[in-house]
Amino acid sequence: MDDSVVERMQYRIDNRSKKPTAKENNLEVELKFVYICRKNKSVKMIIMRKLATFCIISLVAWSASAQDLIITTNRDTISCLITKMDSISVEYQIVKNGIREKNTLPRRYVADVRIADKNTVNPVNVTWAEPKISRFRWAFSFGYANRWGKDPEPSGNANFDRLSKQLRNGISWENEIQYYFNQGHGIALNISGVHTSAFERNVYVPDYGQANQCKMKQQIIYVGPAWAIRQDADKFLWSGSMSLGPLFYAETLMPDNLSAKMTAVSFGMNCSIGGEYKLSPDWALGLKFGYTLGSASNFKVGAQTVKTDEPISLSSFYIAMYFSFRTR
Repeated sequence: MDDSVVERMQYRIDNRSKKPTAKENNLEVELKFVYICRKNKSVKMIIMRKLATFCIISLVAWSASAQDLIITTNRDTISCLITKMDSISVEYQIVKNGIREKNTLPRRYVADVRIADKNTVNPVNVTWAEPKISRFRWAFSFGYANRWGKDPEPSGNANFDRLSKQLRNGISWENEIQYYFNQGHGIALNISGVHTSAFERNVYVPDYGQANQCKMKQQIIYVGPAWAIRQDADKFLWSGSMSLGPLFYAETLMPDNLSAKMTAVSFGMNCSIGGEYKLSPDWALGLKFGYTLGSASNFKVGAQTVKTDEPISLSSFYIAMYFSFRTR
């Protein structure tokens, strides 16, 4: 309120016994209007301040009361307000930078839940149901294989040595049937193989002589029970297996129109690990790495048994694409 208005008000007080003039009546109405406007403005400010204070106190109180705890399988704790729980997931809210955030945590990552200040694993209104386990899984892979072991001794014929070295690279395949006891562990039957072949012309073959053309084929088949593990996620699945079992080896040498076959049976080990992307709840496409270890020194050629001075490696490494099917 400016000084001139104050002076007029004081003049009106000092002369209240006098009969007011029309001008003084107008002045009084003006002063009352200014007072009411300023009073209303002050009331609005007070209301806005109280409303803001109420909101802040409510937010702080909500944060302080949100003492629900989620304990994850990694033993991390989340202080939050749990809004919904079922056998699939837990929905909760947290305050971050003054803003409520809604989150969902899959049930398989939840180890424990504590509601309010009660140490309750299973709240009264919630019954945890174990997620349905995909018991059976079948996978078939096809890819590249590389044979391990020492290079053969030079034969004195460049074409025959080149023929032998071609057998280093081939194709791999694997057929695996798995059964899981729980979400992470199970047993499996592994049947896998490596196939290599080579061809050369004008080759001098030991114990045969000169051949216009010569073809060689090698095949290694592994069969064995396996221990299977897996880690499941929403769209991806990681799996691995390790097994022990017999190795079946066969080599066929075909110079010109003749054929000679050599076979062996040995004991080996197979290990693999892979990851897949789920195309649907049942089918997935993935990539895997693995190896087979083994060796043999006793070979059967026709009716005879031949023993080599040093064991011949039957080991190989493979990388393959695969598709899998699992039951729900």
